[in-house]
Amino acid sequence: MVYRHEREAAEDMRTKREQILDAAYVIFSQKGYHRATIDEIIDLAATGKGTVYNYFHNKEELFYILVKERSDPFELAIQDVVESLQPPMQKIQLLIRMYLQFYVTNADLWRVLMHEMRGFSGSSGLTEKQRDKYRSAFHATIALLEEVIREGIEQQVIRPCNANQAAYGLFSVIMMMVFQKFAGTTPESFEKSAIQIADIFFHGVAWRE
Repeated sequence: MVYRHEREAAEDMRTKREQILDAAYVIFSQKGYHRATIDEIIDLAATGKGTVYNYFHNKEELFYILVKERSDPFELAIQDVVESLQPPMQKIQLLIRMYLQFYVTNADLWRVLMHEMRGFSGSSGLTEKQRDKYRSAFHATIALLEEVIREGIEQQVIRPCNANQAAYGLFSVIMMMVFQKFAGTTPESFEKSAIQIADIFFHGVAWRE
C-alpha cells in the first residue's frame, strides 16, 4: 500500500512537471523569452507558484530545461546516424530529414531560441554567458553535420572543401526550408524535401553532362 502511494505521488510529480513544461512551451513560443513571465506559465499550467519553483529555480532554468529535454532525444538520434556504417551521402540525406522533422515540430520555440542567441542589444532577456551556453549546444549539433561531410571528403564522394562552412551552409538551407514552410509537415514531405535539399546543395541546379 505504501509503495502504491509513493508510486502515485511520483507519477503526480511527473505529471505536474510535464504540465509546467508544456505550458512553458506555449508561453515562450507565443511571447518570446524576454516578454514571457512565470505567472503566465503558472496560469496556463493551472498550478501554484510554489509548485513551479519546486522544479525550476527561475525562468532561465525553465527555458533551458525545456529546450534541453526537447533537444536531447534528437541529438542522440542524429549521433547514432553519424556513428553508423551507412555511406556518407545516405547519412546526410537521413540527417537532413531528421533536422527538418525536428525543427518543423519545434519551430516556434526555436525561433525564440535563435533570437535569444543572436542577442541583439536590448532584445534579449539572457546574459552573454547564458547565450554562450545555448550557442555551444547549437554548434555541437552542426558539428555532427561537419563530421559526416568530412567523412564524405575522405571517401571522395564529396569534393575537397571547407567542411565547417559547408555544414553551416547546409544547416542554413534546412532552416530556411523550415521557417519558410517549404518542408511540409508529413513524413513523406520531409523525405521528399531531404532528397531535394541534398541534391541541390551537393550537385547544384545546373544541367550536368
